[in-house]
Amino acid sequence: MPTDALRRWLCAFLLLALWGCNRPEKDPTRHSAAGATAPTGTVVTGPTGSPGGGLQSASPGPSAPAAPSTGQVGSRFWYQGDAFGNPLKTHDVREAAWAQQVLALTNQERVARGLRPLQYDLEAERAAKAHCEDMEGRGFFDHFTPEGWSPYDRLVMLGASGFTASGENIAFGQATPAEVVTAWMNSPGHRANILHPAFTHLGVGVARGRPTWAQVFTRR
Repeated sequence: MPTDALRRWLCAFLLLALWGCNRPEKDPTRHSAAGATAPTGTVVTGPTGSPGGGLQSASPGPSAPAAPSTGQVGSRFWYQGDAFGNPLKTHDVREAAWAQQVLALTNQERVARGLRPLQYDLEAERAAKAHCEDMEGRGFFDHFTPEGWSPYDRLVMLGASGFTASGENIAFGQATPAEVVTAWMNSPGHRANILHPAFTHLGVGVARGRPTWAQVFTRR
């Protein structure tokens, strides 16, 4: 008969083996959907408590900074030359074309399901582009920056106003607009953002490199 010590060792070994078999793996799809506090790949609830697909009420969170002072707020990677005091980075010609294609493909998905197309949102695009550049520059991939700034925070920091809800999709590694929209549509959380009936506007960010993509949705 096994001794008490051997019996305890066997129990610990079996528990460790079971934990290893059932341990959740990282999402291999390399994209994420969120509002203010959603973990990667999940759907957050909207202000009414129903599934919101990233819908976030536009009320300041505890980390929301004050209105921006141009060229002196956020990450240095938001700015040309990666230096505070310079103008914000904007899309080059190719990136701008990709951003327009993402908006068009997103609206195709919405219209095919009887939803209104999203209108272009310059303020949301500014936030999306800044976040893409920041993720590229600092080598992270998350809706929250290392400082804890949320998608809502970034909109406010970059001067956005007049919106009553927001949401965000991010992705990296997809080579074309069609690939990234397809990846988002194949993921429940991202699809919920794209097809959310409450959203009215969209800004798309692109940063060449991996490349990195972001959609920032707003309700206006």
